[in-house]
Amino acid sequence: MNLAPLSDLALLACPMCMSGASGKELMAANSAILLMLGVLVVVLSSFVGFIIYLAKRARHFAEEPASASLSGNHDHPSSSSL
Repeated sequence: MNLAPLSDLALLACPMCMSGASGKELMAANSAILLMLGVLVVVLSSFVGFIIYLAKRARHFAEEPASASLSGNHDHPSSSSL
């Protein structure tokens, strides 16, 4: 296995990082990174919130007595006759 390309990691860096950019280019790059991190946090938070919602919903339906649905209790509006 040839490990020679991995020995010089400076070749893997982008020109922006290696040139010591300053001013508008640096500010734009940092803003782009912060924007991408913000989007990542929002997406991951949405997934976590949805998982918590599903867990609470499953717990609610697990606590509901099974006999209430089998006893023929038709108090639910969708089951009433029209």
